[in-house]
Amino acid sequence: MVSPMEEPLVSIITPAYNDAPYIAEAISSVLNQTWKNWELLIVNDGSTDDTARVIAGFDDPRIRVFHKPNGGIGSARNLALDHARGAYICGLDSDDVLPPRSIASRMEVFLHHPDTDIVDGRVLFMNADLTSTIRVYEPDFEGEPFNELIHLSDKCFMGFSWLIRWEPGLPLRFTEDTSHGEDLLFYFGYAPGKYYRHTNETVLLYRRTGSSVMSDLDGLDHAYRYMTAWLAEQGAATKAQVKAFHRITRSIMSRSYLKGKRPLKALLACMALQPEKLPAPVVRVRRS
Repeated sequence: MVSPMEEPLVSIITPAYNDAPYIAEAISSVLNQTWKNWELLIVNDGSTDDTARVIAGFDDPRIRVFHKPNGGIGSARNLALDHARGAYICGLDSDDVLPPRSIASRMEVFLHHPDTDIVDGRVLFMNADLTSTIRVYEPDFEGEPFNELIHLSDKCFMGFSWLIRWEPGLPLRFTEDTSHGEDLLFYFGYAPGKYYRHTNETVLLYRRTGSSVMSDLDGLDHAYRYMTAWLAEQGAATKAQVKAFHRITRSIMSRSYLKGKRPLKALLACMALQPEKLPAPVVRVRRS
């Protein structure tokens, strides 16, 4: 058992936009962590509801609050990363909840396995009032996760649930150029050469509030194409991996458009199973 005085600092980054009904529960879940050496960086991304007032009701020196005009989740997370001081970071969206041992259970894996860079855990997908579980995500992988990410494997990826080893000043940042997939692209930039483990404990209660990425299929389509171009440009992925990612995401988009009763879009997505020459994106990776 590590004493609070010896606990490494964990930076928790929380973007917030119009989540006044939920953010108090998210903040309280951080205050209730058994791991005490943390900092919570909340970025109020131009909220127009009572989010700022709710945040102001919490008085703890470990909570740091930043206010900015609305710029999207990527820009909010980047502002938090710019100010993060921890040797480890994880995300917490403002409508989700961390169980009391969320940080401690993952940090114990780090401390017992010093070669580890990433620790994940069980995620419960809950209804809006957190009274019932819709489904359970349980990671089932150990090793270098990059190829699993390329194939969108559910063995090690469900969203922004990783706790990762971090060095303040590391140049990696979230893209601000897409409305979807910024967490997967961030992991693409982080994962090469890194080692992934997981705890069997629950690390996140993911609240389903009714909104879905599938409500903006064109935005998701753009994000997948952007990520394909990014993978090709950065050189971290092999040509075979880039082709695999493109094939998988084209198949996903074809099925999604068909389910959304957009047969022409489904056909076009299905026909593009080989990566075309995609325009190079503006890559939001800071260079040291």
